[in-house]
Amino acid sequence: MSANSIILCPSARLARSIQSDIAQQQIHAGKLQWHSPNVQTLAQWLEKTIEEGLLTGTIDEQSPPYALSAFNEQLLWEEVIGLSLQKNAFGELFDISGLASAAIEANRYLIAWNLHVPREQQAEETRQFMYWQRAFQQRCRELGALESVRYMDWQLAQLAQGAGQLPARIAFGGFDQTAPQEQCLRDILVKRGVQVAEYATTASEPAHTLHIQLENQEAECRAAVAWAQQQLAENPAAKLAIVTPRLSEVRNQLADLLDDVFYPLSVRPGWAGIPRHYNFSLGTPLSQQALIQAGLNLLRLVTVHQLQQADISVLLLSPFWSASKHEADARAQFDAKMREKLPMQFSLRRFVEFIQEQQQEGLSLESLLANIKAAQEIPSARKLSATQWAQTLDAILEALGWPGERNINSFEYQALNAWQKALQQLARLDVLDKKLSASEAVYYLQQICTSQVFQAETELEPAIQILGIMEGLSAPVDALWCMHMNDHIWPPPARPNPLLPSSIQRAAALPNADNNVQAVFAATIQQRLLHSARHIVFSSSRMDGESQLRPSPLMQDIAVLDAELTLAKTLAEQLSHGGHDALEYVDDHLAPLVKEGEHVSGGTGLLKAQAACPAWAFYQYRLGAKALKTPTSGLDNMERGSLVHGVLEQFWRKRHFADLRDMSADTFMAALTKAVRNTLQAFAAESSVASATVLELESERLIKLVGDWLAYEKARGVAFRIVDCEVGKKVHICGIEVTLKIDRVHQLDNGGLEFIDYKTGQMPKIKSWGEDRIIEPQLPIYATFYADETAQVAGIHFGMVKTAEHTFAGVSVENFEAEANKRKPAFTQNFTDWPQLLKHWKSAIESIALELREGEAAVHFSDESELMYCEVKPLLRLPERKLQFEQFQEAEQ
Repeated sequence: MSANSIILCPSARLARSIQSDIAQQQIHAGKLQWHSPNVQTLAQWLEKTIEEGLLTGTIDEQSPPYALSAFNEQLLWEEVIGLSLQKNAFGELFDISGLASAAIEANRYLIAWNLHVPREQQAEETRQFMYWQRAFQQRCRELGALESVRYMDWQLAQLAQGAGQLPARIAFGGFDQTAPQEQCLRDILVKRGVQVAEYATTASEPAHTLHIQLENQEAECRAAVAWAQQQLAENPAAKLAIVTPRLSEVRNQLADLLDDVFYPLSVRPGWAGIPRHYNFSLGTPLSQQALIQAGLNLLRLVTVHQLQQADISVLLLSPFWSASKHEADARAQFDAKMREKLPMQFSLRRFVEFIQEQQQEGLSLESLLANIKAAQEIPSARKLSATQWAQTLDAILEALGWPGERNINSFEYQALNAWQKALQQLARLDVLDKKLSASEAVYYLQQICTSQVFQAETELEPAIQILGIMEGLSAPVDALWCMHMNDHIWPPPARPNPLLPSSIQRAAALPNADNNVQAVFAATIQQRLLHSARHIVFSSSRMDGESQLRPSPLMQDIAVLDAELTLAKTLAEQLSHGGHDALEYVDDHLAPLVKEGEHVSGGTGLLKAQAACPAWAFYQYRLGAKALKTPTSGLDNMERGSLVHGVLEQFWRKRHFADLRDMSADTFMAALTKAVRNTLQAFAAESSVASATVLELESERLIKLVGDWLAYEKARGVAFRIVDCEVGKKVHICGIEVTLKIDRVHQLDNGGLEFIDYKTGQMPKIKSWGEDRIIEPQLPIYATFYADETAQVAGIHFGMVKTAEHTFAGVSVENFEAEANKRKPAFTQNFTDWPQLLKHWKSAIESIALELREGEAAVHFSDESELMYCEVKPLLRLPERKLQFEQFQEAEQ
């Protein structure tokens, strides 16, 4: 290629690919040295040429216009539209960001295509847009700036007037359609004597094609990856491409499948960053990179008034700030404490105080505290210019120790460079002449990082390229798979701009104007695809959920392959599949025996878990694993339930049924109010998760709920004397020490004891009380192990303290007074009398305790719903077991 020639491309990705292709061609030709090709994007070349013209004086402008960045243009349109809608009664209901995006597109069409909209064709939305456009242009004149479309017109005008030193030859590569401004550029170049040519990115001969219909979109993804695996197995040097018009939707799914098939080791944290031999043309938002997410969260840490506990939890476990290695364990423990003690929202001041409190209790968090205090010392309360904020935010992150102690890898280094560009973009907001608060600066920086696409450079030469259908390859590949060839996807549906008359758009054949335009465009793209590989497989889906789909009309001349295809399997499916004959099966359901005198905490919950699933009891109670608390706004259900228990305990202390029966309304309300007040005061002294306002609302709820419950008990009329409330007692069951915590024990007039356990949630399933494995053993344990003489026990009941659903649910001696076949609950029909039921309970509970003592820890349960409150469910690996069972069932068929 001549040294005085340039190749222009529509995207930086294509430019890099063409440079790489030319270099590979030179290497294959045996050359050791060659002139590196000059390949640039059209925008880059125009900017560089105009800059040279300004420096050399060929452009005679004292103050050339400033080009608005895409982000600045969006903000300026939002400003104009927002001001316009202030007087509209429904202005707050409009999506200003969406309107701005539509206005930018409409403005570009009017200018680039030189369109005129007659007044008689202007509907209300068009007239509103024309008003916005005039206001926008006025703001641009005030700022001395031009939006991108007008700036390109200005650049082309300068080139037409002789600005810049032009090369002898310019080749255009990868442009599927020529927009008016690009055609204008070509005409200018020809007039100035430049040889204009096309850089061929496609082959002269069309590909051999097949059309495959698969069940759904997931099957298409799996088939494409399996096809790539097979192609590379047959020819490791093959160059492949996977193309789809829905790349943004299936990107993650394809990436996961490619990793599972080609890089299964990447599932390990230490191997997650290994180089891949595939790459995606579509990057991801910069804000989604873990390093950048941490940086943005850290800036919010010191600039917002109220911190969200969920965000702080993520930050504490992030490796990208402060002493992330040396204080990692302490930070994890601090996170667990924070979930228990702090509310969902709190201030930075309260957060710092809590760190200091935990330090006094032994957690070593010196670096964390020092970094936060250093960041607090940087002034951030004033309104500053965007440039000043870019510098200030950078200083805040440095004070917080971002990006952490460990050495960052290549991928993170590239993300860090992209972050610096984002800060530069923030500084460019100065052109809008705005002063920003700290929260506004961070908000804009978040938007910039969300809109900025991050695409890390591929370390290996990609064997598989995954592209959107609008993006071209730099050279033909050996084979290509094109997905999603259904009629509702390809050609793409028309999407005319809502701010311009549709007739004007159709007449000018604007992009997305109507179905005819889309059909012509899709046909052009498909012709390019047909010359982009030697072999092409087009695929479409038969179904989308319950909807039946049809192939694209562009598939009608392509032969259909009616054959069973191999589908790629996920890593879990591969590992659960057969072929493990070399592995030895080990029945490892037994844990170590519970030694004599060994303490196993958990109380009746331990035996409940053992009965429901032995592995649950082992992991949660013997090994001490438990789920971290999930923060809630105010009080969670467990805390609300505990408060109900506390109020009832306070009320019944030193009182009996006769006291409740004989109370006047005023005396009752005073006693209830005092019980609620004492309970909430004790709760507030232990925890700060609820504000004073929340506790005040909770007080009203408790008075209403507990008051209604006590009224129900009074109307029920069953006389009793309180024996104890919230009583604790240790008992030994087959060598296992169990601490009983009984909500209420009362004695009936006949001398029998009844045990009451309050419930504020769902009704417990008492059906298992008649079975060998009692999965609700709490009350049966009370009945059989609390009293010295079981004959004293007269009944066990759940007190359902629920609005409009007050009831006692359980069983007692009275249930056996009815005929056997008429007894309720139904399980009592299987026992002759109350003592036999007590005997059954004792035997069943001792059997579970013996099982626990002997170390039984198998994953075994009768119904998965019984594991609703299991905190160690991930350790049971239920999805993997289900997958293995399904694979086993398939193998037997």
